[in-house]
Amino acid sequence: MKQVFRRVIDRRGRVVVSDLPVPHVGPEQLLVQGSYTLISSGTEMGTLSKTPAELVKQTIADPWMRNVVKQTVLATGPSQTARRVWHEMVTPREIGYSGSGTVLAVGDRVEGFEVGQAVAYAATGHAEVAAPYVNHVVPVPGGVDLRQAAFVTVGGIAMQALRRADLQFGETVAVYGLGLVGQLCARIARAAGCVVVGIDINPRANEMAAEAGAALTVSPEDPDWKRRIADFTGKRGVDATIICASSDSAEIVNASMEITRRQGRVVLVGYVKLDIHPKNFLYHEIDLRYSRAYGPGSYDTGYEKGRVDYPFGYVRWTEKRNLEEFIRLLATGAVSVEPLIARVYPVEEAQDAFDAVRNRTLGGVAALLSYGPDPDLSRTIRISSRSKVEGKVGISLVGFGNHVLGMHLPNLRSLRDVELRGIASATGRNASTVAKGLGVSMVTTDVAEILADPGTDGVMICSNQPDHYGHIREAVEAGKAVFVEKPMVTRLEDFAALLKLMEGRDQIVTLGLNRRYSPKVDELRSALKGPVNFVEYLVANPFLPDDHWSLDPVDGGGRLVSEGEHFIDICNLLIGRPPLSVTARALGEAPDDLRRLCNFSVTLHYEGAAATVVFHESGAPGFPRERVTALSHGQVAVLDDFGKLSVHGSGTEKKGSGLGKSMGHAEELEQFVLALRGRPNHLLSWEGSSEATLCMFAAQESIRLGAEIDLATFRRSLLADPDDPLAGDAAPGEDVSVEETVSPG
Repeated sequence: MKQVFRRVIDRRGRVVVSDLPVPHVGPEQLLVQGSYTLISSGTEMGTLSKTPAELVKQTIADPWMRNVVKQTVLATGPSQTARRVWHEMVTPREIGYSGSGTVLAVGDRVEGFEVGQAVAYAATGHAEVAAPYVNHVVPVPGGVDLRQAAFVTVGGIAMQALRRADLQFGETVAVYGLGLVGQLCARIARAAGCVVVGIDINPRANEMAAEAGAALTVSPEDPDWKRRIADFTGKRGVDATIICASSDSAEIVNASMEITRRQGRVVLVGYVKLDIHPKNFLYHEIDLRYSRAYGPGSYDTGYEKGRVDYPFGYVRWTEKRNLEEFIRLLATGAVSVEPLIARVYPVEEAQDAFDAVRNRTLGGVAALLSYGPDPDLSRTIRISSRSKVEGKVGISLVGFGNHVLGMHLPNLRSLRDVELRGIASATGRNASTVAKGLGVSMVTTDVAEILADPGTDGVMICSNQPDHYGHIREAVEAGKAVFVEKPMVTRLEDFAALLKLMEGRDQIVTLGLNRRYSPKVDELRSALKGPVNFVEYLVANPFLPDDHWSLDPVDGGGRLVSEGEHFIDICNLLIGRPPLSVTARALGEAPDDLRRLCNFSVTLHYEGAAATVVFHESGAPGFPRERVTALSHGQVAVLDDFGKLSVHGSGTEKKGSGLGKSMGHAEELEQFVLALRGRPNHLLSWEGSSEATLCMFAAQESIRLGAEIDLATFRRSLLADPDDPLAGDAAPGEDVSVEETVSPG
């Protein structure tokens, strides 16, 4: 199938039409064959002419972006940060977010749709085949032209802006900026019984608004435009003004307040400079409001991914209900967008369409892309059919996100014994852009395809965390060696299933706990002459915002689940003995949901030794993000951020400045390849991997129950047959129950 991408740093605004495999359909998604998609003259065009210098300036001006770059440098080092920035700048990005088409398939948890049904959808790009989430899809009645239905997302944006204005029947609303969103605001407001005033410097835009029922249109270039609005409203001013224009000037927001009545509302949809004159607030008591996206649910991961809905009685107008209402207005004829359509371009001519919009030669407001009736529905793109080169190890990738692009891919390519065979991902977007240069044989959205490849010896699973379990199981059952990024799984029941699956299997399954492979960890272990009796692992990370993906109860599971195995594994490695029990506590207020746990301590008990992990969002500039302290007989070793090691005992020995730190990513892949070749290696075994995961889940159980968890009993409870009437019996003193396990997903 064909999909349109934008180049991140192309100042000429070029786009790319690429051939991709049909996307994977998750349980909350639909597969839709696109008929039309709408080009957004505002949002999309604003992203097409960025240059490296502009991106740097944008990053410097944004405190949040500055902090992201800073934390990335601290966590991964300057070279890795530069590599990630380069990939961000050269990787083409999806563009587009509004379309219409016909349902090809529905996910397992999707209700109310059927194959062959006409639908409109949001938040999905310009593509012949799309996979939107169910809360972004609405039915299209038979009487609605799919060309008009493709406006659904922009219609939802306009509708949300009007709702933010709290308009009532008969009120007067000014729409400042009559581009695509502004025209729709004017039409919907008119259909709702409001009096519309249109404001734009483009005479044709004003004419179109007047033709759609605007009672007055003015140009800000007219010296008397404010007086004309004042005269029109009987000197009172409009009840609300909706700003749909974008500008670096503060004139727009101040002028909007001046034309709005006392205690009126001004709603910002476009981006304008907010250098507001105090008199507008003081004398007019204006309410200044933002309108974000197309309704409640925007930027809520659970809602946008279709996992939850908001009760109708409490949230009357969600994203989806706004989209549905816009389609209803089209169906009843209350709103028509046909006059806004200047031209329809076939997807193959996407560049011409974007050029026309960008250069303002379109001759109208909106351009659509159209798609043919018979797209290629293949889920796999075969790049070559060659066999694996003799003597090399074939590795395929499942998941192709930023960590793979910036870290694993360069490390794999540096290994001469490795041949990349295939890449599987949910959309195939990132992989398709670099596949030929990597020499891979296929890009697919079907994991079974790479598992069936006889040249694939090992699979690296770097997919979304909730998908790890299914991908591990499929790879193990296909007989492939497995490397899985942490966490192994996010659900306790999935871990129990993996323990049962791996019983009696002699197969390479390792967890990507890279810190154990850091050269500085080897130096620390070599420097200590006797056994380690105590380890303290202090993690002082910066605070994460509440909407960070790792705190999502499904996609992330909290910081204990997402990151805890790393720290526990280092403790197990340094102590060198199997842990016996785990005690853990939440630091600060006990969380309502363990799946969002951010601050915690974990104590691991061994025979004659102990280790404590303290994870807290209290990082400070100049202090290590991660500090490992190991105590042996007469020696204390302190390792800061895997780059600076100090060993105290008979004199103090310091190794490393901290500038050239290595977190062990390259070294762990070297060991994985050695294991695949059957050569001596120190790859973390399945037993060691599952031990770290067992301790992590035991820590979660300990916090939930407020008790120490015996690991042997905990493991037995996970391996027990739930249908066995004796499965719940425990030996005296073994009172651990997992009947109400805390599921991190």
